[in-house]
Amino acid sequence: MFSITSPVVEMYRQEMGLENGDALQLFCRYAGSESGLCIGVERGLPMDDDYVQEVDGIRFFVRPHEVWFVEEMKMDYDDSTDHFQIELPSIA
Repeated sequence: MFSITSPVVEMYRQEMGLENGDALQLFCRYAGSESGLCIGVERGLPMDDDYVQEVDGIRFFVRPHEVWFVEEMKMDYDDSTDHFQIELPSIA
């Protein structure tokens, strides 16, 4: 469904003090960007009907009504340049 690299997970571990088993919710938010939409990330607990994908011990989850938003999403981070990149084909 989506791709999140190990450097992204490590960045969130450091920034948010995450430990193995913790979970982050990905969600769609309105923003002043070109498409009007952006992705939000916050700590949370997945429910039974959520889509959950684990990457390096951290669970990323999406509510069923927002699965469309993260389909084929790619999230990467380069710590040497502090460059965070998200590709969201759903809003391209």
